[in-house]
Amino acid sequence: MSFREKKAWATILALLVVFLPYYFVMARTYHQPDPDFYSLMHLALAALVTFVVLELLLVFIARRMSPEDANIPLDEREQLFAFRSARAAYITLIALVVLVTFFNIHAHGANWGWGMAYLLAIIVSEIVRATMLLIQYRRG
Repeated sequence: MSFREKKAWATILALLVVFLPYYFVMARTYHQPDPDFYSLMHLALAALVTFVVLELLLVFIARRMSPEDANIPLDEREQLFAFRSARAAYITLIALVVLVTFFNIHAHGANWGWGMAYLLAIIVSEIVRATMLLIQYRRG
């Protein structure tokens, strides 16, 4: 497995490991009678910092496991893979943002929940990008 495949797996793993528990805890905290938005902000900050640290750690491990691949510049094939993956992620992001905005306009709710829905749209689009990249690397 090449370094760039390992990097895509690291992104997917870090996003799932950090943000699945985050959304579970956030939903439980948010849906209380009087939610503490101060603790929700701390929870979001802790999730973001944890994601960055975990992503850096996993990429560092991937770089150590395949040092010869890590320094090779992108060739045309890999650039094409990156462009196709970015296009799929962009389409997913736009569709999810339109969907969340539609529900935001037609439903009543607090701003924190809708902000977390937008964050979820960004996370899902990044998972789509990394998954599409992995699929293209596997197909060759």
